[in-house]
Amino acid sequence: MATRMIRSGRWLSFAVAAMLVAVGCTSLDRPSVVPDQVALPTPLSSYDASMSAAMGQLQRAVATADSRLVVPSNAYRPSEPQSLLQTPRVVMRADLADPDDGYLVIYDAGSVGSASQRAQELADYLGSGFGQTNFVADTQFSVSVVADTVVFTTWSRRRSADPQKAEAVFDAIADVGQAFEVRK
Repeated sequence: MATRMIRSGRWLSFAVAAMLVAVGCTSLDRPSVVPDQVALPTPLSSYDASMSAAMGQLQRAVATADSRLVVPSNAYRPSEPQSLLQTPRVVMRADLADPDDGYLVIYDAGSVGSASQRAQELADYLGSGFGQTNFVADTQFSVSVVADTVVFTTWSRRRSADPQKAEAVFDAIADVGQAFEVRK
């Protein structure tokens, strides 16, 4: 009986110590993340003239591959350099069989010069080892500029449920605008 009480006392002491540590870790004095300071841009729901023109070109290109662009049902955020984190964007997806395949991001850079600069930064970032960490090894990248927008998409044979169609869509998107080479 005494041994059982000692064991229970140790267990109770341990439980109280664990609760005190937990309470200590949730102090109100700890810094917190203020959403307004780190809010990431949500995809645009309305487009300006240049974004609409780029979307039109991309939709026509994807149609040549017997596909169409749709609003994705899942959130998508690619690996991207710091310079694009706050850039307004449109996220679309080609209507491929695999719901994780065919994403396309169109960044609104605001000017042709800025779009070229951001596209080169994105291509350089994706060519770096760090920029590729969220993609499988056989991923192909397409970065291009259409007017004052940056267009980004990827394709991976290994991840695609329909590699032929996915490659055709990727190639169609890659043919739009001024391409920026991603060197792995």
